[in-house]
Amino acid sequence: MFENLPLKEILLLILGTLSTYLIWRVQFQKDKIKNIETQLSEKKFQIYSELVYIIFDTMHGEKIGKKVNDKELLKRILDIKKNMFLYASDEMFESFKNWTLELQKPGNNGVDHFKKYFELMKLVRKDMGQSNSKINLDDFMIYIMQNEEEYKKFKTLYNWD
Repeated sequence: MFENLPLKEILLLILGTLSTYLIWRVQFQKDKIKNIETQLSEKKFQIYSELVYIIFDTMHGEKIGKKVNDKELLKRILDIKKNMFLYASDEMFESFKNWTLELQKPGNNGVDHFKKYFELMKLVRKDMGQSNSKINLDDFMIYIMQNEEEYKKFKTLYNWD
């Protein structure tokens, strides 16, 4: 049966089959990489969302009857820390480390950590696609405190000028 087939046709058949396989393999790898990137993005979103929720829950939870106690806060930060190690970039990891160290610093007045937290939030926004963000510390703090006059008093009280 194969004796009657010219060599060109056999080579063409082999090359066609090989090409089809290679195209399928490349597409399979691209889909696999895209799937991994999607999973990574979803994990980052969960981590970053929890970072935002912690501050808002701590500052405003009492107003809505959901005050966060220290044990729960520590548990949430430790959960973020575990996931941050696995999924965050080195820059994000470093910024998170700096923020958590600032939280534990002896003699901390309880508010200076917001500056480190803001730097962390800028990296979060950058990693989630907001690389040209022009939000500054004042904008961020007014957004969190939800009161510009209170923030002005806060800045004066803690010498943030």
